[in-house]
Amino acid sequence: MHTRSLFSGMFLLVAVLTEAAIALSHSRESSLTVLAHGPAGLRIEGKSADVLVEEDASALTFKVPIAPIDTGIGLRDRHLREMLEAEKFPDAILRIPLSELTFPKERQPAEGTAKGDLTLRGQSRPVEVHYRAELAGGGITKVQGAMQLDMRDFEIKSPSYLGVTVAPLVEVKVELAMDGT
Repeated sequence: MHTRSLFSGMFLLVAVLTEAAIALSHSRESSLTVLAHGPAGLRIEGKSADVLVEEDASALTFKVPIAPIDTGIGLRDRHLREMLEAEKFPDAILRIPLSELTFPKERQPAEGTAKGDLTLRGQSRPVEVHYRAELAGGGITKVQGAMQLDMRDFEIKSPSYLGVTVAPLVEVKVELAMDGT
């Protein structure tokens, strides 16, 4: 039940970091996945495609609404929103300084680890995301990003339901096809 919230936070973080890594303003497609693990091979996956990107002179800021994150089970989605206090903190926000990013060039993909600040449930913490970006032709840049997030860093307890507790470390992955600026 709290696993959904954990996954949602992870998806948001990865999406924000990945988009920041290429400094693009419009997403044609986005696929965010948050994966949590538990005992006996338990796998909980959350998905979202809702990412807003803002760019200023010094940074990229990514906002991911919490409410649309979908785990496939309505009750779990509700618990996720409650755990992340979506009514009070409707977005996960990632801000990455442009100086942290390497941008792809024709036939030269960019790959690296970007540092930024993630705000989740009203708390900001430094985060890192590994990304790869490449020009795909037609003005499109494809980006893949991945990170691991520890929900304890945001004072979020590992979700537990009927005696089954999810691990506090959550994997976040994102794939994007972006219009270049």
